[in-house]
Amino acid sequence: MLKKLVVAALAAGTVVAVRKRTAAKGEADLWAQATSGPDAVSTPRSS
Repeated sequence: MLKKLVVAALAAGTVVAVRKRTAAKGEADLWAQATSGPDAVSTPRSS
């Protein structure tokens, strides 16, 4: 019984980690798209 619980917890942790990584990549892609090209939003630049 305890072994099944440990396996389930590990599987759930793995799923959460993969989802976080996928979300972070998607956010980075959106940021790159929004800040490049002719229709890009303005980004602050330090002098």
